[in-house]
Amino acid sequence: MRKDSRDKMMIQTKYFGKQEITETDIVRFSSGIPGFVQNKQYVIQPFGELFSVLQSVNEAHVAFIITSPFFYFKDYSVDLPDHFIDQLHIQSHEDVTVWVIVSVRQPFSQSTVNLRAPIIINIKDRIGKQYIPERSGYSLRTPINANLQEKKV
Repeated sequence: MRKDSRDKMMIQTKYFGKQEITETDIVRFSSGIPGFVQNKQYVIQPFGELFSVLQSVNEAHVAFIITSPFFYFKDYSVDLPDHFIDQLHIQSHEDVTVWVIVSVRQPFSQSTVNLRAPIIINIKDRIGKQYIPERSGYSLRTPINANLQEKKV
């Protein structure tokens, strides 16, 4: 990562090569993401219409394909406990975006999403955290096209 005089930085990304970002593009994860705790700063980069990339600012190879669960699962919901809301300084539900990590498979129709442990981001304060509930009715590997297949029947 390199800073210049206009508060812009160049980062190396996994999917897009070198990219220029600003400090305001960065989402901070104070605890990192489980398995990647040393990576605490990420940017969200569009990746087509329905997907984005959660890209580490410091390590190009650390990048997650993410999507909004609501594109595929209209009834999806997350009930965040008070301590989690406090950690992210959430004042209103308008301050929050919910993302899920996609495990891309070949063919793509075999891809899954992790509905059990969504990424929650306070977009106002640019802070995020992966929410891992003790109990959940959601799966770590829900087929991304599960609802699409059901609708075709």
